[in-house]
Amino acid sequence: MNYRYTNVFIILLFTLLIVSCKGSKKYSVAHPIGVEFNTKVMRLGDNGDNWCMTIGEDGSLYTALCDGRGWYNKDGSMKDFKNHQVLKITGGPDSASFHPKMIHYPDYSRTGLTEIHGPIMPPDSVIEYPRLSKKLLSDWNWYGYGIVSVDGNLYQFISHCGARKGWGWFDGTQVIWRPKGEKNWKRWNGTDAHDRNRWLLNEGGNQLLFFNEPDNAFSFISVAQFGKDYQENKDGYVYIYSPEGNLKASNLNMARVKKEDILNRDKWEYFTRINEKGDAEWIKGDISKRGVVHQFPEGWGFYSWSPSVVWNKKLGLFIMVTGGTQPPGTTETHEKSGSLMFLYAEKPWGPWKQFYWKENWQVGEEINRLYLPQLAPKWISEDGKTMQLVFSDAANSHTTYYKWNMLEVRIKMDNDK
Repeated sequence: MNYRYTNVFIILLFTLLIVSCKGSKKYSVAHPIGVEFNTKVMRLGDNGDNWCMTIGEDGSLYTALCDGRGWYNKDGSMKDFKNHQVLKITGGPDSASFHPKMIHYPDYSRTGLTEIHGPIMPPDSVIEYPRLSKKLLSDWNWYGYGIVSVDGNLYQFISHCGARKGWGWFDGTQVIWRPKGEKNWKRWNGTDAHDRNRWLLNEGGNQLLFFNEPDNAFSFISVAQFGKDYQENKDGYVYIYSPEGNLKASNLNMARVKKEDILNRDKWEYFTRINEKGDAEWIKGDISKRGVVHQFPEGWGFYSWSPSVVWNKKLGLFIMVTGGTQPPGTTETHEKSGSLMFLYAEKPWGPWKQFYWKENWQVGEEINRLYLPQLAPKWISEDGKTMQLVFSDAANSHTTYYKWNMLEVRIKMDNDK
């Protein structure tokens, strides 16, 4: 054996290992350690909440607006109150324009609730459908939550809200969708989403993708966002998240389905656990065997912990924002401001690591009351560290700033200089 050549080989091998190790640092994922908030808040529109968002095939943002009029008519008059609708948003964060009439959306007008909320606000379904009882109307209300654009198709998950167990309890979810290149919307079962009789009277077959599941699981849903028209997703799955019903909102459930099978209930898979390799395990069909993908603080009201999850390509991380409503020990939903939490993960199922938490988050005036924070999947800076936080502000009994509130947030990373 020629020891001279052997020694040279060993030296070269060690050199390559050292270079490789040094170079690998450049590709390692940095981690968030905190959040800085811009105190300048943009408050737009008239009123509304939820604001779940997606980026459409055309590059515009699409957002779900619930419980409000949204934007004034051009003549300054008020628009009709809607349980929910979808708005198209063009422009940048400092020049955002909202276009309700660009979306040919089904008419989900407020449907009564006279037994709970007092007089009906016309124009209303009671006027249009006088044969319907007030009790029936109070049992059938819909609120738009998760929305996602996939391959040019626009899908929205709409929560069914009934009064049988107490006002505001969700017990199921339907999906409506607008096929690519078409104007009208359909339900997941193929019926016309614009036919008000079908959703008021529950005619035309099963409308609900999830209904009366164990613990009312998957009755209000958010969707992980993967850039424009879901193009940054690589595994072909659409991922959804849902607090575990009304009484266990601190438990976060998760499900997935191949993007071409969103409308097929039999194809959905439910997260069960993260295995020793850090991969998620799933079960198809048996929703009762679902697991908890993350645990939030307990004791908060059931409108809590609906997450907004955005894949931040520049950071190579999923960023989640979520919050609690009605803090433990309070009797009114907005007696104190809601909580705000930021988390990150390298995979859509986690493990999720918290990097910001404020139990009663406020910005600006002390009266402000945070409700349902969201992250815009668009308007992310080139370095990925600046994003836009959107929320409703329930101050003064949902009046003064209960609208589109947006401010810039800066994510602090552990490799910042």
